[in-house]
Amino acid sequence: MKMLTNEHIFDILDGCATKGILSQHRNLLSVSAEYKTYFEDLEAIHLDLLALPIENPSALFTEILLAHIAYAPLKNTSWSSQLTWIILAIMSVFFVGTISLALFYFSNSNSTIEIPKVNNLNIISTFLTEILVKVLILVNLIVLLAIFDKKVLKPFFLNKKLRLS
Repeated sequence: MKMLTNEHIFDILDGCATKGILSQHRNLLSVSAEYKTYFEDLEAIHLDLLALPIENPSALFTEILLAHIAYAPLKNTSWSSQLTWIILAIMSVFFVGTISLALFYFSNSNSTIEIPKVNNLNIISTFLTEILVKVLILVNLIVLLAIFDKKVLKPFFLNKKLRLS
């Protein structure tokens, strides 16, 4: 019959062995005198190790050790750590460019925006001027950029931050 390994024997001594290992251990104890002696030797070592007190290092030792540890300075890995700021700068340039182009073309264009006439509600047609339409287009652009930032860019950068950690 095959003898158990030291790991299995120490599992038996610690009380965390499986039923199959325990049954094989009992069979080996009854059959093999060599295994029985080996098991008793390991049991004596196990009991001696259990009797040893666990020592904790003194606080002075810990302080001296921590004082002698050389801490490496944190280094900036590469431009990828600045990627958030780079993309924010590019977005702001595009945002300012879009608004300035829209204002330039709206102020210099000779074309007119046709506003639908409402027959029964004259008060609505007084509010629908060209300036109001231009302002509404710009507000829609700002809302679209805010939604893009919240739904696309924020999850993208949160995912990047988790992968880098």
